[in-house]
Parts: sequence; structure tokens; C-alpha cells
Amino acid sequence: MIGTFMASRAGLRVAILALAAAAGCGGAEAAGKTRVRIAVGSKPGNIVYLPVDLARALGYFEQEGLDAQFRYFEAGTSAAEALAAGEYDLSANSIDHAIKMQGDGRRLQMVASFTDYPCVTLVVRKDLSAQIRSERDLKGRRIGVTAEGAGTHVLAASILHHAGYSLRDVEIVPVGSGDSFIAAMAQKRIDVGMATDPTTTRLLMSGAASIRLDMTTPDETGLIFNGPYQFTGLLVRPDTIRAHPEVVQAVVNATVKALRFIRSHSAAEIAAKLPPAIVGDSYIYVKSLEHSRSAFAKDGTIQLSGVANNIESQITFGRNLPAASRDPKLFLDERFVRAALTR
Repeated sequence: MIGTFMASRAGLRVAILALAAAAGCGGAEAAGKTRVRIAVGSKPGNIVYLPVDLARALGYFEQEGLDAQFRYFEAGTSAAEALAAGEYDLSANSIDHAIKMQGDGRRLQMVASFTDYPCVTLVVRKDLSAQIRSERDLKGRRIGVTAEGAGTHVLAASILHHAGYSLRDVEIVPVGSGDSFIAAMAQKRIDVGMATDPTTTRLLMSGAASIRLDMTTPDETGLIFNGPYQFTGLLVRPDTIRAHPEVVQAVVNATVKALRFIRSHSAAEIAAKLPPAIVGDSYIYVKSLEHSRSAFAKDGTIQLSGVANNIESQITFGRNLPAASRDPKLFLDERFVRAALTR
């Protein structure tokens, strides 16, 4: 089976094109390429999904014989639900959703990692910075997250647990990301928030907020978790893996190429390759990427210890996970990344 994944590019392209008329991954061709539908768990430009944006900009999906079609959702929960419902073939999401859905009898697996650390910062509204000086000062506060049950919500539970509290001790406010997150803080609807770049950098540069915990780095992530924390990556349903492994492989190949580019180029060089709609303010985007790039996976490999830490955070969040559902290996399939790394 591994040999299938290690096929030459020419052979892989032939196999992909043979799937063009099949359901699930397209059903139609565009310029001789196989259509694949990918949901993204955020608005365009969220740093934690940079490998997708960069692979699109550099033409890596097309090079793999794909006509990749994307929809960007407000938050990860909606994207994962759409994937589980069969509306999309893969999603760019946090692995939280795979763990959560396992308990509902719906199975998703991660096939490539984008980030080995949460890439999330706990930011505090400027006028409260003197009052909220550590996680111990969060009790009774309003915490902004992207969506109910999203990865930012789960991380908030772990931060509170580390401080000796629980979600019952705060008010959780779903605020989305980007402009909607910033507006919620400006309107004082939230006191603190779980932000990702470029939202974090926009808040810092405007002076509207300051950082209390920076989980873009191994050191500060280690204050809450013991080691790495698997966050975003590519999720897929097992039935898609069984029916269309060549298509899954092609998407992973494009992702690994993008991660290699991130590792070998400066933030300014990366930003220059992205479309204006993704970058927005180029100065802010470059600063955002410089701030968050330490969280990115080096080659797409998924770390079992990082998945285990995420599972523990789900339990802290309150997920009822039977012992049989706590094995990190249930939530990943590394064959595609291994094959991509041999190219």
C-alpha cells in the first residue's frame, strides 16, 4: 500500500485524473485536473492556515493535478461540521474537531500538520492590563473565542485549569476572528481573548491589547502543556482516504511543499508571494508571520505527544472521551506525509 503513495508524479497524475468522474472528490474536470473541495476553518489570512494560502498562491495544487476549490468559514467548528457532513473532501482545521467528533461516532483523521504549537495568544484589553496580570486574574472575566467548541475555546479551558479555575468561572463570548474579534475588544464586549495572527499583531500594534500568554513558542506553550500541542492541519474522513488516496496524497504533497517554502524563506519573501486579499497590510502581515512562525511544523509530520496533549485538553474542556478514544493514533494517518517527504 505504501508503494501506491510513493508513485512517481507522472503515475500519480494519471491516477488522479482517473478519479475525476467519481463522487466525493469532484465529479468534474477543470482543464484536465481533478476537483477537490477544501473547507478552511477561518476567514482568509489567518496565519495558522498559511500552508493552504501559500500552496494556493504558488500553484502547488495545480502542480499536483488538482482543481482545488476552497470555502473559508467564520470558525473551525463550521468547517469541520461541513467536512463530516460530506460537503467537502478535506478541511484545514484544528485536530480538536476530530477528537470531539470521535465521541459522536463521526471519524476524522489528520493527514498533515500545519502547526506543532497552538499559535494562539491570550490578549488583554489595554484598559485592563493593570488588572489582569496573569491567568490567576481571569476569574469572572469575559473571554473571547472564535466559536463555541473551537480550538481557542478548548485552549481557554486548559489555561483556566492551569490557574486553578474552570470555564464556569468565566463568561465565554464567541467573536469570530479578524475584524469581528477586534471589534468585540474595541466595544468592550470581551475583556481578554484567544487570538491568532494577524489579529494578535494588529491589536498589539494599535495599542488596543497586550499579550499575557504567547503560545506561539515552545517555552510558553510548555507553561500549560508538557511539550508540543498539535493544533491545525489537514483533516479528512476515512472513507475519502479509502476511496481517493491519490487525491489525499496530492493535497498533502502541496502542503508539504508549502511548509518547506515557509522554512526556507523570510517572512517578507513569503508575504510577497501571497495575494493582497490574504496579506492585507503587508507590514502587519510580515510582523505577524515573524511572531508566529516558530509554531509551524517543519515538514507536516504529526507529533503523537502533541496529539496526546490536545486530547488531555479536550478532557479538561469537559469532553466525555472513553478510554478507548484516547489513543492519539486514532486521530492521524501519517502515510501521506511520509510519502510526500520521499519526493
